Amino acid sequence: MHGTIDIDRIQREREEAIEAERQAREQRRVVAPLEEMVASGRVPHTVADLMNPNLVTMSGDTSVEDAMHLMRERRISSVVVQPAPDEAEGMGIMTQRDVISRVVSATKQPSQVRISEAATRPLITVPEDTSLLDCAERMGAENIRRMVVIDTQGRPIGIISDTDIFASVEQFGLPE
Repeated sequence: MHGTIDIDRIQREREEAIEAERQAREQRRVVAPLEEMVASGRVPHTVADLMNPNLVTMSGDTSVEDAMHLMRERRISSVVVQPAPDEAEGMGIMTQRDVISRVVSATKQPSQVRISEAATRPLITVPEDTSLLDCAERMGAENIRRMVVIDTQGRPIGIISDTDIFASVEQFGLPE
């Protein structure tokens, strides 16, 4: 019995399998952060633990109609709005609620309204290390359902909603 074992091939396949599993785990964390925390046994404490990092940013010149199509395609309920070139205001957020209250109920045609006109400004943000309790308190004080999460340089990196916090409290109890 003479055989050869390709140890390099076996090691390479093992490393590839480990990397594939890591990427799959990261994708699950992005798509369903709460479910992945339950599976891993981790308990969320900050907005960074629960935020959705798939933040969609659009130019303020975009029509509400185009934004609505994108929101439905991606199954998202808000977009971050960059100011249009002719605007002095900073970034904002346009939610489905903004479309209903500022476009539909005002009987405006979505194709004729820019998202910068329907957006809520200024953009209310929260640092990524903010506790879930502090975030919930701020949402209540501001009467909003979602906040944009920013990094230490002030750049938007994700979004957290009241639904995320609600699900976390339901699953893990009130955070300490």
